Amino acid sequence: MRIGELAAELSVSTKTLRHYEKIGLLPPAARAENGYRSFSSQAENIARLIVALRRMDLSLEAIGGLLADDRDKLRKNLMGLLDEKRSAVSLEVAVLQGKLEDLDTRYLSLATTPHDRASACICSLLGKDCDC
Repeated sequence: MRIGELAAELSVSTKTLRHYEKIGLLPPAARAENGYRSFSSQAENIARLIVALRRMDLSLEAIGGLLADDRDKLRKNLMGLLDEKRSAVSLEVAVLQGKLEDLDTRYLSLATTPHDRASACICSLLGKDCDC
């Protein structure tokens, strides 16, 4: 398959595929007489794997490690990486949930500020007694 066709199928640029080839993630493509890169079916499958893993936010370094390791261990190693990634994302979600709850609380405290206070009063946002 030509590089442009593969890039279109994977929704990436040809530049991205050339980069993967340059850094050794993809095996070198054969060249047609016209100079176009043509990837083998094995290289196409590797490219699909790389793109899928990048979309899961795995680093090129981690992907390189997976591809360099024993192919019989690929599933096990990939499960380990995805488990680590899942834990990291879960932690990020928890942190963001805490931030959202804090914003909700502060918004509510401003929204429920008694009307007799000055319109510029933000004491409740700061968690202190009003001294306006």
